[in-house]
Amino acid sequence: MKNALLRTAIAGLFAASAFGASAADLMQIYRDAVSQDPVFASARAAYEAAKEGKPIARATILPSLTLTGNANRINSDSTLGGRDSSSNYTSKAYSLTLTQPLFRMQSWLAVDQADLQVKQAEAVFADAKQSIVSRAAQAYFDVLLAQDNVAQSGAQKKAVEESLAQAKRNFEVGTSTIVDTYEAQARFDLAVAREIADRNDLEVKKSALEQLIGKRAPALAPLKENPELVPPSPADPDKWIAGAHEASPTVAQARAAFEIAAKEVSRTQAGHYPTLDLTGSYGYNNAPSSGIPFNSTTTNVGLVLSIPLYQGGGQQARVRQALSSRERAEQDLENAKRAVAQLVRTSYLGVTSGAAQVKAFEASLVSSKSSLDSTLLGKEVGVRTNVDVLNSQQQLFQTRRDLQQARYNTILAQLRLKAAAGRLTEDDLAEINRLLAR
Repeated sequence: MKNALLRTAIAGLFAASAFGASAADLMQIYRDAVSQDPVFASARAAYEAAKEGKPIARATILPSLTLTGNANRINSDSTLGGRDSSSNYTSKAYSLTLTQPLFRMQSWLAVDQADLQVKQAEAVFADAKQSIVSRAAQAYFDVLLAQDNVAQSGAQKKAVEESLAQAKRNFEVGTSTIVDTYEAQARFDLAVAREIADRNDLEVKKSALEQLIGKRAPALAPLKENPELVPPSPADPDKWIAGAHEASPTVAQARAAFEIAAKEVSRTQAGHYPTLDLTGSYGYNNAPSSGIPFNSTTTNVGLVLSIPLYQGGGQQARVRQALSSRERAEQDLENAKRAVAQLVRTSYLGVTSGAAQVKAFEASLVSSKSSLDSTLLGKEVGVRTNVDVLNSQQQLFQTRRDLQQARYNTILAQLRLKAAAGRLTEDDLAEINRLLAR
C-alpha cells in the first residue's frame, strides 16, 4: 500500500477532464472569430471596396451630363462725351452639357482590368476566409495543448512530491540513502518550474484566443480520448498539387495579377490611339443692359476627335514599363505555383507522418505505463531504486505530452493541407469538431 498514493497520482493524469454544458466547441469559437476578428473584418471591407472598382471603370464609357449655372449682379458707371451713365442689372445663365464617348480604347480596356481586379479581390477574400478557419483551429488547439500540459505538469509534480515524501520516510527509517532524497528533491523542483512555465504558456495561448474572438476565453471542449484521424484523400500528393494549381487562392491572386498586367500593356499601347466623343450642349443667357432686355439660347451638337501625336516620349516609356511589369507578374505567378506545390507536399507529409507518430506514441504510452508499473513493483521488492521510479514517471509524462501534441499537429496539418489546396471550408472545421468530447 505504500505506493498507493503514487499510483493514484499517476492514474489521475489520464482521467478525462470534466467540462460543463457551457464548454465552447470549435465551431462556436470559429463563429465568434468570424464576427469579431478585426483582421477578417478588414479583409471583408477591402473586398467590398474592391468590387466598386468595376462600376467606377464602366462610368468612363457611359454618358455624362453636367448642369452649370451662374447669376451676377452688375453695377456699372461710365462717362461718354461728358455725359454720365449708370446701369444696374442682374445677368443669369445656365448650360446643360452631354458627353458620350464613342471610341476610347483605353477606357474599354480599363473596364476589362476592373473585372480582373474584382476577380483578384475575390481570391484575396477567399484566402482570408480560409485563414480565419485555420487561425480559429490553431488558437483552439493551442489552448487545449497548453491545458493538457498544465494538467500533466500538475500531476507530475504530485507524483514526484509523493516520491520525495516516500524517500524522506525511507531515509528516516534507514531503508534508503540521502541520495534518493536529493534526487527526488531535484526532480520536484524541476516539476514545479515546469508547471509554472506551462501555466504561463496557457495564459499566453488564452490571450491569443481572446484577441481572435474579442472576449474572454471560455472553457473549451477537449478531444475525445482516442480520436480517429482520417488520412488525406486522395492519397496522392501529386493530385493535391494539381488541384491546388486550379483552386488555390494564392495562385488565383497571382494569376489575376498577371492578367491585369497583360491588360495594362494593351491599355498603355492604346494611349497612341485617337479618341472620339459625341458632345451636345444647350445654353441660356439673360443679361439686360441699360434697361434693354437681352435673352439668348444656344444649342450645340458635335463630334470631338483627339489624336495624340507626341507626348515627349512618355507614352513609349509607359509601354516599356508595362511590359516589364507583365514579365514580373508572370514570374510571380510561376513562383506562386511552385510555392503552393511545396506547401501542399509539406502539409501532406505532415498529415501522413503525424498519423504515424500518433500510432507510435500510443504504443509507447502503453509501454510506458507497463514500465512504470513494473518499476513500482520492483521498488517494492527491492530490485529497483527511487531514481528508477522517477525516470519511469518522467518517461510516461513526456510520452503523454508528445502524444497529445502529435494529435493536435496532425489535425492542424489536415487543415493546412486543404488550405494550401484551396479546399478548406467551414464543413472541414465541422468535421474536426466531431472529434471533440461534448
